[in-house]
Amino acid sequence: MPSLCPENRRLLVIANLVMLLTIAIHDADHVRQARNWCYTIPLELWFINVAVYLPNTTALLFAARRSAIAPLMTSGASLFIGFEFAKVHLWKPSIAVWGIWNKNFFELGADAISWVVLVATVMIGVGTAMVGAYVTGSEKGRRAEFLVV
Repeated sequence: MPSLCPENRRLLVIANLVMLLTIAIHDADHVRQARNWCYTIPLELWFINVAVYLPNTTALLFAARRSAIAPLMTSGASLFIGFEFAKVHLWKPSIAVWGIWNKNFFELGADAISWVVLVATVMIGVGTAMVGAYVTGSEKGRRAEFLVV
């Protein structure tokens, strides 16, 4: 099975780490919101929240192993997270397990910091997905060069 070249592996590892850091910043903003609203985040919500880290963590592990599927996983995971975060905060979640955040940002009266963090999360999700697409094209080109030579 073909594997990623070192440069593309590095790009995907960095992209997924940036996405995971972005998700952590998004979570930190929710902690800030909860504190400001005198809301206690239930323990079960902390456990459920682990799920938002799984797509990019999985993509990161595949990238670390130089798997040829890592670019697709990076793009898919990042677009999924960006879309779902936007959907939850602008409309409503698909599954109402998010405590107070089952209400959208409009209903909650989210402040400017939360809006900036949400927009950044979506934009970084798109950017990370673009890195996955770039690596996909780069790897196809690299393999085509290998076949021609």
